[in-house]
Amino acid sequence: MTTAPTPSRRRTRRAVVRLALPLAALSLALSACTQGGPTAEPTDQETAVQSPTPQPSTTGSPSAEGSPAPSTTPSATPPSESSAPPAVPTDNALLTISIRQDAGAQPVQYVLECVDGAPGPASTLPGAEAACGALARLGTAFFTARPNKDIACTQQYGGPQTASITGELNGTSVLASFALTDGCEISRWDKARDLLGTPGAQ
Repeated sequence: MTTAPTPSRRRTRRAVVRLALPLAALSLALSACTQGGPTAEPTDQETAVQSPTPQPSTTGSPSAEGSPAPSTTPSATPPSESSAPPAVPTDNALLTISIRQDAGAQPVQYVLECVDGAPGPASTLPGAEAACGALARLGTAFFTARPNKDIACTQQYGGPQTASITGELNGTSVLASFALTDGCEISRWDKARDLLGTPGAQ
């Protein structure tokens, strides 16, 4: 005949079962910690921190190949050679040429007109075509320059002839005097021979 358990025994068994369950769970947890346990999955934040993918730099560092970033500053353009303005051709003139053989003689006057390098209708100077060519060769500066007193000139006398050229040459007023009193003056006369004639010639 089986004896039914008393209420006190039932309560004791229940208390033992209640204590056994937490102890079993604690035992399993300790066992898992001792054996390393399952690896916890990394969180999204940990994945972002541990990601091996390099992030693009915003500080303008050199590229991945190690070469510096190309400069955006335009290189300076070398200045082009400045060419001098072309000389204005000496081919337009209206001049009065006065030649005196000596101090007591009356001056002989001629007119030289050059239009585009050719003698104009007002020209009375013999050899006007050669004279217009001489103007183009000598230029305006020859007839507007002042004598340089620092240049030593040979003391030679070429004759009593004197001459003057006045008028307009390529828009510039000119007033030039010529003589044969020394080597420098003789040289100037020779350069303008096509306008003044040969020294000593009548």
